[in-house]
Amino acid sequence: MLRMAQEGKIGSLVLKNRIVRSATMDAMATPDGSVTDRQIVFYRQLAEGGSALIITGHTWVQKNGQASANQMGIDDDRFISGLARIARVVHDCGSGAKAVLQLTHCGRQTAEQPDPIAPSAVFEPYLKRMPREMSIDEIKKTIVAFAEGARRARDAGFDGVQLHAAHGWLLSGFLSPFTNRRTDSYGGTTESRCRILEEIYDSIRARVGKDFPVMVKMNVDDFIIGGVDLAEAKRIAKRLVKKGFAGIETSGGMWECLVRSEAELGWKPVLIPESRTNVKAGENEGYFRVSAGEIKKATKSPIVLVGGLRSVGVIETILAQGDADFISLSRPLIREPDLPRKWLEGIKTSADCISCNSCLGTLWEGGLRCLKIKE
Repeated sequence: MLRMAQEGKIGSLVLKNRIVRSATMDAMATPDGSVTDRQIVFYRQLAEGGSALIITGHTWVQKNGQASANQMGIDDDRFISGLARIARVVHDCGSGAKAVLQLTHCGRQTAEQPDPIAPSAVFEPYLKRMPREMSIDEIKKTIVAFAEGARRARDAGFDGVQLHAAHGWLLSGFLSPFTNRRTDSYGGTTESRCRILEEIYDSIRARVGKDFPVMVKMNVDDFIIGGVDLAEAKRIAKRLVKKGFAGIETSGGMWECLVRSEAELGWKPVLIPESRTNVKAGENEGYFRVSAGEIKKATKSPIVLVGGLRSVGVIETILAQGDADFISLSRPLIREPDLPRKWLEGIKTSADCISCNSCLGTLWEGGLRCLKIKE
């Protein structure tokens, strides 16, 4: 029996196998953030495709946290009925899949907001935005907004939530000493930079009880001088696990890592693994594997590994060696939503995805899709 076919647990959530669909922005919602029929078809295909856990694309918890057009919202009870359709279609497809809603606030990484906010006023060079430092009152309101988002997710029928604290979004910005230069109780030490996530967790628990899993996605490396590195990531992860987060999905990088000009950045740019193209089965897979294994050793928490996974052989080795408990797929499932089923049934051993990243452009051209399918 394949290790990826074995049952696993994240908190109280029992999963039928070890394959997770990583949260991926689909840009298919209405302009006001409501769920569309097209998204229902999209999530049905993912659920029927064999993944044990479907994590939705990120949803904004406050309107000023909307990252981009046609992103789903969860800042008001009016969104519950539409989001419930996603949870229901995942549960009703007959595959046994579970559904987790991802919660986020864009922070300084947005072209949508006229007055972007962040832990500190640190210029964002990719979109060329200077954010405003949040007040304590704004932080407290954001904490409540995340907690209310989790409550709405539970009311919509989701099996849990994931806080997006990676890739430079607001919570990632608080965790990183590069973007968090505050001198109050929300900045400075690891403990203070983790404070907002810990207070969000407590606020969620006050609303949904103890049996609703709260996961977190976090950077193992910001790939920025002065940002989170693996040593700091281990310290952060230990605190979050001690607080009660059910599982950690490991990732890395911020948007400014995509800027290639040292003069523009003020520091020497690093090619981040998150943006790697031409990932080939058996060659350069699993670029966060080593870091995930270190987080696993430091925390003993369920670890979900995302990043350049393309073949059964590599995934089986990762699971066998204990570097991760679950593997997570994004780009391969854009091209082949039924890839997990094909793997589990022995139909194929590697993904068709060629890691060209052309799917990213479709987010601004009518919604997420693979442009190479018909070639």
